[in-house]
Amino acid sequence: MKKVLLAMMLLVVSMTAFAQRGGGDRTPEQRAENQTKLMTEKLGLSEKQQKQVYTLNLNRGQKMQALRESQNREGMRAEQENFRKELSAILTPDQQEKYKAMQQEMRQRGRLDRGPKSGQRGIKEHKHGAHKTRK
Repeated sequence: MKKVLLAMMLLVVSMTAFAQRGGGDRTPEQRAENQTKLMTEKLGLSEKQQKQVYTLNLNRGQKMQALRESQNREGMRAEQENFRKELSAILTPDQQEKYKAMQQEMRQRGRLDRGPKSGQRGIKEHKHGAHKTRK
């Protein structure tokens, strides 16, 4: 009985963690639409750019879904790099700077939501960066 309860609790916790990541059940089309909408708001995309960015986001979403299913991390990295290059060709220099800032903000927010990476917990840099000490 205790094992069944423990298994059920683990299932609930894992489902909650997955749900908090967000987007787990969205289609590539829904993701592309949401990403394009966000980028339009943050970057001030023209109508032509919106269409190009939507197509780019959709293609990336479809490719990434297949790569995730096959657990091809190297392919995922390559696809991200390809996406960045193609996006740079669509955006103006000013929009590219805004996009970089947007990405940095999202990374920072993600770190705050998740806390420190494992292995970094309780470690702080020495004032001169010469060595690390435990708190």
